[in-house]
Formats: sequence, C-alpha cells, structure tokens
Amino acid sequence: MAVTEATDDASARRLADVVVARMGALHRSRRQVHLRGGPTEPTMLKIERGEARGLTPKTLRRINVGLDWTAGSAENVYFAGGNPTPLKERTGIISGPPGVYVDAETITELITAAREVGDLAETGTPAMSTAARRLDAAIQPLYARYVTQLLEANRRRGGALGPLVTILGPYLDRPIDPARDNEEEALYRRWLAGMRVDLDESTRQRFEARFGEGA
Repeated sequence: MAVTEATDDASARRLADVVVARMGALHRSRRQVHLRGGPTEPTMLKIERGEARGLTPKTLRRINVGLDWTAGSAENVYFAGGNPTPLKERTGIISGPPGVYVDAETITELITAAREVGDLAETGTPAMSTAARRLDAAIQPLYARYVTQLLEANRRRGGALGPLVTILGPYLDRPIDPARDNEEEALYRRWLAGMRVDLDESTRQRFEARFGEGA
C-alpha cells in the first residue's frame, strides 16, 4: 500500500474513533447529527466505519456543526491527528440588533426544525414540498439583516466567531440563489465569517469600508 493510502487510512480511522465517541457522548444518531447541520446519513456511516477518504472542507465543517465542535476541530483530527474542541454550553444570550435578543438554543432549534421539514418534504407529497419551500422562504428574512449585524458585532468583539459560525454554518453554506437572495449581502456575510469567497478588489474594499463604518 502506498504511503499516502496508509496515511489516508490512518486519518479515516482516527476520525472514526473520535466521531463515534462524540456521538455516544451526545447521544446523537446519524440522523440527529445531520439534522443539526452535519453531513448526510450515508456520509456519516462511512465516517463511522473509517471509510471516509478525501473529505472536503465543507464536509469537515459540517462535522463540526453536527457534533458541536469549534471551527477547525474536525480538520485538526483528520489532517493532524489532533483532538477536537467541544463548544462551550449554548446557554448564553447572543445579542443582535438593538432590542433583539435570541438565545443560541432557539437559533439551533429553529435551524433543526426547518431542516427536518425540508428532509421530510423530499419524500413527501407535493403539498408538503410546497409547504417546506414556503417555510424556508419565510425563515430567510429573519436571518438576513439580523445575521449580518450579528456577524459584524461578533467579529468586532474578537474571538467569538468560531461558535457563531458553527451555529449558523448551514445557512452560510447554502448556495446563493439570485432569485431569492441578495447576492452582495450573502457574500458580505460569508466574508464577515472568514469563509473563502471569490471577491474582486472593488467588492473587497466596499466590504471593508462598510464594516469600518459601523465600528
């Protein structure tokens, strides 16, 4: 077996051991991990069996989300043989725009419920699919400007972005749909979160100026 293949096998086994232990500690099934923003159930099964090879950054980020690990934890396990870092208890208040206070558990439950409805709609009736799309459309405005201001505030405080991005990861990962999303706002949120985004220089300068205006 080639050295790279042996390394891939060792990384997959290491990740499997850590993921299975974490799922047991949280009492979460594959489906529950997926509904909380983790990888799909088939992907989770491969990970648990130590069969995961060449995992993408997006999949590793979703592992962090589904298992309540801080950003970079799954990457540390998979690529460096390190240990994951659990998120601190999601019990505090995340302050958003003036007059709006939402606790992290409420955000998580809303995301989880919406995803579960969406998953059920994939195998349900046309009416259920329509209802799921309406629910998704209704939720998006709740997250639009609010999430932008939340990311701005946490970035300015420094050090708080990791857990926040983990909570909001599924919405930041969602492909931008020009028919539904304000593309510039969606890119700005990804930029605030430190995600890799392909920006031209003028857009980058515009984002930096916008962020600086609110300081």
